[in-house]
Amino acid sequence: MKKLFLLGLTVILFYNCEKPKQRYFIESPEITAFKASISEYGNGDWETWHTHFADTAKLYINSLKSISATDLENAQKDMLTNFSSYGFQDKGSFAEMVIDNDDETWVNYWANWHGTLKANGKEVDVPVHITAQYIDGKVVEMYDYYDSSPITNALAEINAYNAMPADEKMMMDKINTVVNEFYNKKDASVLSDILSDDFVKTVSDEKVASGSKGLVENMNPTFTAFPDFKITILHKSCFWDGNVVLHWQLTGTNTGEFNGIAASGNKVKVTGMSHIGFNKQGKIAMEDVYYDNLSLMTQIGQTLSTSSK
Repeated sequence: MKKLFLLGLTVILFYNCEKPKQRYFIESPEITAFKASISEYGNGDWETWHTHFADTAKLYINSLKSISATDLENAQKDMLTNFSSYGFQDKGSFAEMVIDNDDETWVNYWANWHGTLKANGKEVDVPVHITAQYIDGKVVEMYDYYDSSPITNALAEINAYNAMPADEKMMMDKINTVVNEFYNKKDASVLSDILSDDFVKTVSDEKVASGSKGLVENMNPTFTAFPDFKITILHKSCFWDGNVVLHWQLTGTNTGEFNGIAASGNKVKVTGMSHIGFNKQGKIAMEDVYYDNLSLMTQIGQTLSTSSK
């Protein structure tokens, strides 16, 4: 009887110690398939991308109303014609698979979608969360949630640009070239065809540069201090007689010496305004810049010294 009791106890302990069913995965065939579909989307390989979905798959894209994989493909193709490049970035992305209490298999994915517009070179970033249910290796249901406003606003900006008069388009094309190629990519070769020989730049009414060579010399200390220096045009307004006023944002990381000040490693974000004037030949003849220099210096760790009597 004692042996029988011990045998029964052993059986009970065996079943109680049995490992529970694994329900969380960071590697699985479904995750591999999902990542493959992300890569195919980025490469524009829609035929292969489509094979990951069941024929009856229901996709919910920022909506409670479902669409088919074909509907999503067509909508994406239409939207992506506006971009010279696009795709989900590997950096910061994460994928996992869970088997829920109903024994349904879901792959969750978080990543940043990045695109560059053909019309003006503007870069758009959209954080995205996608969750997809798999049955027999195929997506049968998918939910895709993201803030569509960065893309919507960027496309609205292009539409507004297309509706601009020809002279205003000419001005913005040249301004965008200076911003994107010179300020953001440090390519000074574009300046000779855009700036007039007597170009003058002032900052808060103080003359800081003359001609394209002077502009390069003026900006080099800033480029050295902020290797990732970037100007983004936030808003343009007040076109009149070859003039335009821009509202812009400067961002960068202070990893180099700045006019004798040691690098702080701090990130900066400063907004400002520029009045840009064109001559009769359609070249930029002047730029008058206004921004909060105190804010910039404070962000890199510099403070005003004060004294008291």
